[in-house]
Amino acid sequence: MSSERLGQIYFKLCSDHLSLEAIPRTRMKVDFIRMRDHPPLEYELVMWTPHFAVLKTKGGVEITLRRDGRMIVRKSESENLARQAAAELIGLVQRDFET
Repeated sequence: MSSERLGQIYFKLCSDHLSLEAIPRTRMKVDFIRMRDHPPLEYELVMWTPHFAVLKTKGGVEITLRRDGRMIVRKSESENLARQAAAELIGLVQRDFET
């Protein structure tokens, strides 16, 4: 994982202290229709709407991705793994699903 990608994201612990919110420093616009039609191979697309998607990594980390690029990362074994999962997903979104 690139430290440059981590620098593109602001992280804060959610009020439940079990989830991590990841906020891109630059606002994004995610194309969820393209994501629905061509789901990323690295993730399971658990749920899809035109406004957000829930994706699951092969390691079981669940990420709710909003249209503006904000993410809620759940079910991670550690905060470091949650940060890595968010950085990897933001890279994928920027490459394949940003309009």
